[in-house]
Amino acid sequence: MLQTLILNLDFTPMSVVSWRRGVVLSLNNKNLRVLEYYDLTVGSECDIFEVPAVMLYQKFVKPPKRRTISKHYVLLRDKMTCQYCEKKLDSLTSSVDHVIPVSRFKSKQEANTWDNLVACCKTCNTKKRNRTPKEARMALLRGPRQPSGFLHINTAPDIWRKYVGTMQDSGLATETQAT
Repeated sequence: MLQTLILNLDFTPMSVVSWRRGVVLSLNNKNLRVLEYYDLTVGSECDIFEVPAVMLYQKFVKPPKRRTISKHYVLLRDKMTCQYCEKKLDSLTSSVDHVIPVSRFKSKQEANTWDNLVACCKTCNTKKRNRTPKEARMALLRGPRQPSGFLHINTAPDIWRKYVGTMQDSGLATETQAT
């Protein structure tokens, strides 16, 4: 699915929107300027439009303080890979595991942190049960951590690479609303 990258004035990635939303923003939003177009046009009854690949805010937009923790973001951060067995996950096999079980915290809210959640296949999650990885004799591939930037699946178009680098350690929610 073709998408448009939205950058803040300082060139930090802010969001990713569908190509359709990108076209609408390029036509109607005076606060955004198109930096790069895909080699693709789309037509309507009245006109033909270029599809924007990368757009830049014309004034600095204060980024949100903290990304909400959700299953979606944990799976993106961990690149849709089980952190115990390295199995590639899909919507049917994916779950999120609490490294330290929820039962060991005073509240579920305390347990739901970036440092305590990992992507996990349902088989490993069932095997681990209400134990720590050490107690279950299961090793984590990588320790969980708070993402330090742009979260996006590693299938970003090449045209974005000069704006977001290698995206080795990264991932961002798609369809974030740009204003």
